[in-house]
Amino acid sequence: MKKVIVSFLSVLLIVTMIIVAKTITFFSLQNKLVSVETLDFGKLSIEHLSKAISFPTISYDRNLPIDTAAFKGYQQFLSDTYPLVHSTLKKEAFSEFSLLFTWQGSDQTLKPIILMAHMDVVPAIDSASWTHPPFSGKVDDTFIWGRGSLDDKASMISILEAVERLLAENFKPTRTLYLAFGHDEEIGGTRGAEVIASALEKRGIKAEYILDEGMAITQGMIPMIRKPVALIGTSEKGQMSLTLSVEMKGGHASTPEKETSISVLNKALNKVLDYPMKTGIDGSVNDFIRYIGPEMPWYAKILFANSWLFKKVLIKIYQGTASGNALVSITAAPTILRAGSKANVLPEKAEAVINFRMLPGETSAAIVKKLTDVISDDRVQLKVEEGAHEPSLVSPVNTLGFKIIQKTLRQVYPEAYVAPTLMLASSDSKSYSRISRNSYKFAPIYVTSEDMARIHGIDEKNSKSHFNRGINFYYRLIKNQ
Repeated sequence: MKKVIVSFLSVLLIVTMIIVAKTITFFSLQNKLVSVETLDFGKLSIEHLSKAISFPTISYDRNLPIDTAAFKGYQQFLSDTYPLVHSTLKKEAFSEFSLLFTWQGSDQTLKPIILMAHMDVVPAIDSASWTHPPFSGKVDDTFIWGRGSLDDKASMISILEAVERLLAENFKPTRTLYLAFGHDEEIGGTRGAEVIASALEKRGIKAEYILDEGMAITQGMIPMIRKPVALIGTSEKGQMSLTLSVEMKGGHASTPEKETSISVLNKALNKVLDYPMKTGIDGSVNDFIRYIGPEMPWYAKILFANSWLFKKVLIKIYQGTASGNALVSITAAPTILRAGSKANVLPEKAEAVINFRMLPGETSAAIVKKLTDVISDDRVQLKVEEGAHEPSLVSPVNTLGFKIIQKTLRQVYPEAYVAPTLMLASSDSKSYSRISRNSYKFAPIYVTSEDMARIHGIDEKNSKSHFNRGINFYYRLIKNQ
């Protein structure tokens, strides 16, 4: 017994020493601050974003037509507003409305970079509930209001404002820059980003890195961190909508069989939702822990510095909130139920749609196979709906591109920490994986949890001062190449 106790205490001592050593050496990865001048792009830039918002460049659905007049009007506005961009850079149109600008660099041996944004927006269905009409582009003392003020015309206009200013200053980039603006990102980007990326691939273009929208500067959204945190998405979760359907004999509700299409579907749905989906801390989330952990209070820092030991504890902590759970878990959300048309008639067919968001390393085919086994009922048919895409690869953080983005963020937002993370939604950048492994998702917008609800929601708005800083971000980013 004495030997057992001694052995236990020895192991405990060794583990404690490792924990202490790892915590002490868990040093900060934040760049040193270098002061730079914040340029004032003035009221005119605000007027330009306001005008851009006024064009209802809406993507409704993959199979629905778009308002071609809105897109043509918007592009004429761009041509009139940014004359140097349109006269100096090479301009190409794809699928009529998506645009690619090429700014030739002086050193052709260097790989180019690609700056991305999208010009389409989601519908503003409940427009009567908005403080200002969603396509008014209303400007008050503090905000620019309207659909696209955050997602994603703010990024597109900021890029163009920065490039127009640099051209006026006779700046010449060393690297070639591509400005890629899709017109259908909100419905998958199949006619926009996908077509542009295919064209670049055929030309043999390999980019140093890609920067698309996605994450943002967050305020009050990272537990135990008071400062703002600029999150850079280094991977995206995959997405799959899976339809479960059951077809059985119908009839009159007064004489139901023991099982009906709805009851069979309900059992299958419960089995799926009760199934423990994969969880894990790796890839982008592991990088997030490494970057943000050293900035946390000492008690949290111990956990983050020793994730090898406290992995299960960290997963439990993350699973405490919906957003945290989404970072470490494959999620399944039932979104549509279809069955029946009359109260006294047993429906012959019942359907449920479940939206899955997959962690990197998982595949839609593997999930379908698992769920087929879990349901174990041949009466339930599973169908993957159009628009599914697999999780992206994890982009590395030890690259020139990430370091330039981080440096620029620390210049323009010195009050913020910078950290890579997993992006829960998807962006046009998923189409560019064959152009570069180094794909980063970040838009220079400031958001709180309340602001996040405004994106795709009611009363989307952007602070005028933060919009000006967003232009500064792209201006400095291009000069930092």
